[in-house]
Amino acid sequence: MHLLINAEVRQMAESVALLRARDIYTYGLEVSSACNHRVRVNGVERINFISNNYLGFSSHPRVVEAAGMALQRYGVGTGGSPLMCGTTTLHTRLKEKIAEAYQQEAAVLFASGYQAMLGAIQGTLGRGDLALIDQLVHRSIVDGVILSGCDKRMWLHNDMEDLGALLARTGGKYKRRLIAVDSVYSMDGDIADLPAIKALADRHEALILVDEAHSLGVIGPRGRGLLEHFALPEGAHIIAGTFSKFAGAVGGFVTGPADFITHLTHTASAFIFSASLPPVQCAAVLAAFQLLDEEPQWHRQLWENVRYLLDSLASLGFDTGRSQTPVIPLMIRDPEKAMLFNKSILERGVYASPVVHPAVAPAESRIRLGVMASHTREDLDIALGIFQKSGKELGLI
Repeated sequence: MHLLINAEVRQMAESVALLRARDIYTYGLEVSSACNHRVRVNGVERINFISNNYLGFSSHPRVVEAAGMALQRYGVGTGGSPLMCGTTTLHTRLKEKIAEAYQQEAAVLFASGYQAMLGAIQGTLGRGDLALIDQLVHRSIVDGVILSGCDKRMWLHNDMEDLGALLARTGGKYKRRLIAVDSVYSMDGDIADLPAIKALADRHEALILVDEAHSLGVIGPRGRGLLEHFALPEGAHIIAGTFSKFAGAVGGFVTGPADFITHLTHTASAFIFSASLPPVQCAAVLAAFQLLDEEPQWHRQLWENVRYLLDSLASLGFDTGRSQTPVIPLMIRDPEKAMLFNKSILERGVYASPVVHPAVAPAESRIRLGVMASHTREDLDIALGIFQKSGKELGLI
């Protein structure tokens, strides 16, 4: 047992125990209701700012109904990997829908967004190649790069001068170079500068991969993500993402040229050696796509809520960093105060998430808020009042 419980393990266990003893540990609390604008947390209803269910689709009646019908027809899973018995009619329809949404030739589905990113990068890069990744990309991109065995260089966040210098220095030294970015950055809420990235990639003959996790359903006139937002339908070579934000479901995808997708389905370990995405999830996501097209009021309402909350937080004196989207950080810049603030707003009725070291540097500690289309104006005003009270008590505003 002593080989398992080393100094690093013990240190983490002791840190968590200390936070629990001080009653300021708020991770992994028990939720006993659907993920909507209000949720029951530890038996008490609170306003939900902790989820990524931006459009509120996970509990929309049409999504739930579609999922229920699929559950009755297909059961809880397929009993196999996608290349075995894990491809149903729903999987095929969803792949076609993803490719259509992004104006690509084909798509492949993964059991999670994390696996999709591993598969996309492993299927693109190998030894002798180079990944150029924004320093704030999601961990799944970093892990995909490590799995691929390629070289890695990080560039300063959204800094085109730094990316350009890296591309210039590495020219001619690698078989293939891939620039990887998040469309919307999951902790800061800002957007990748795709036009500038594409200009540099074209000049230096590099590939572009965009992670659409926090942008599908969110940015772009019709919620089709980063490429639609910038009107650049050919702005990326590889597009990957997850359904956990857009539909509040589970699963991931990669879309691009048909030959590349065929290559992924026969080489990506995360695809071949994993059970298939359950059909019930495919049905839910297909219903969410229908809602995005047929009930555009959810997309409009989301952005009304985002603008209202960002403006109101600024007027109260809160620092929301670079946020332009439903991902809104309340910058606390002190780990202990972040934990204390989050405990305070939880007790007053807001469920949110503190983000502290090692997820971010101590001076970047924050509360991460996720805005939902289903938040009412009353929800937002109550939450703002709570933020103001707790912020003043801790000397944050």
